Amino acid sequence: MEKNRSPVRTPSARNDLTDTPTPRADQRAPVAPTADANKSDTASNYASAPGPRASDIDDLCRSWNLHLTKRESELTQTLTAVATHDSAHDELRDAQAVLDGAPAEIREQRPRRVKRICVFLPSNNLLYSYVLFGLVPSLYADEVLIRPSGRVKDTVLDLDGILRDLPGSRAAIADQTQRQFLATASEADMVLFSGRYDNMLRIRKALPDSVPLLHFGSGPNPIVVGPDADTGRAAEAVVRARMYNGGQDCLSPDLVIASHEVIDDLSERIARSLRSIERSDTTARGMTNPPLYYGDAFTAASDFLFRHRTSIVGGGRIDVTAQWIEPTLVRLPALAGAHPPELFSPIVCLAPYKEVGQVRDWLDSESERERGMYVSVFGEPALNAPVIGTSVNCGPRTAFDVEDGNRPFGGFGPQASALALGDRIIGRPLLASAELAPTREGGR
Repeated sequence: MEKNRSPVRTPSARNDLTDTPTPRADQRAPVAPTADANKSDTASNYASAPGPRASDIDDLCRSWNLHLTKRESELTQTLTAVATHDSAHDELRDAQAVLDGAPAEIREQRPRRVKRICVFLPSNNLLYSYVLFGLVPSLYADEVLIRPSGRVKDTVLDLDGILRDLPGSRAAIADQTQRQFLATASEADMVLFSGRYDNMLRIRKALPDSVPLLHFGSGPNPIVVGPDADTGRAAEAVVRARMYNGGQDCLSPDLVIASHEVIDDLSERIARSLRSIERSDTTARGMTNPPLYYGDAFTAASDFLFRHRTSIVGGGRIDVTAQWIEPTLVRLPALAGAHPPELFSPIVCLAPYKEVGQVRDWLDSESERERGMYVSVFGEPALNAPVIGTSVNCGPRTAFDVEDGNRPFGGFGPQASALALGDRIIGRPLLASAELAPTREGGR
């Protein structure tokens, strides 16, 4: 059952593979600490236990949540180096929601206890990812080693400085080069990677066949607006989802597919809403339009707008020096052939359809089956299957509204989420604890 809480902001598939320096080329980076005698009795008891104990897990999650609350100001200030103020605030609340739900998750999934989990941390949603991929797995792993993306390493280290003394945590930053960390990961029981699909394939080749690799990727997360939709409500959902963190989130919709009966009205509503969003920096509150943090995202978005410049119906201004893009609406002439990339920017793409079969065909096309994650459906009752193509149907809600960090994440497209084990890549929603359950292939 869906939890009544704020939407979870999931990690994006923007993770580079650039090596980060170590103090000496021949020096192995520190790994997760063993149990510390100065830590609480609860943590010490847990450290010596053969597996997770419910009372310890409840106590640890409560103490971690209290620590996040006490350090809220520092955490929010640290996160605004790479994210907007509101998304940083949401990220903190979502991280706390995951900790609230972790004890029930572990009781339900019953993951086997493992020695080591290695994590390639994404370059956004840093606090949430630290909690989701680091702290929670440390409840059933002896050590969780986290390698930050080189693009946000300083910010991750600042966060770790706030979080590293949490009692009972087995999560630690591994300050290793890519090659060193792959060697460490080769001896892991599980590897978690949030990043691009092609990078995941490179990592898969470097790991032993016996090590399960969980890939958390991205998808277009289209929003379908049918003839029966309330266009005002649909437009608000589109803009809210697309402009989250200034457009820089992997759950944001890269395409809006609208019935020809409502597309003109919807287009005007979206354009009007986008025009009301002011340019700002990351410290401003509310829905804002800051510069893009990621240089490659800015370049890709700028190139996309140039290629589709004749289809721009609102916005379109670019400040190259500041890496800023005005909220922009692009009306594509047809749904067929409309396969925008992950835009990671304040760009709304809108494409028309006449018959619902066109939407089904698009979602079931070869390219979209590969990256199917979520699809939202407003006012199109014929699209009621729980999975369409490989995309999980959210109904009249956005992916942000339905995502739950204590439940499997993603769709069935292998580029969106997949278990890579040996020479097999199995596209399906993923949750680390579930993959370590005895009945799962990753938890054998």
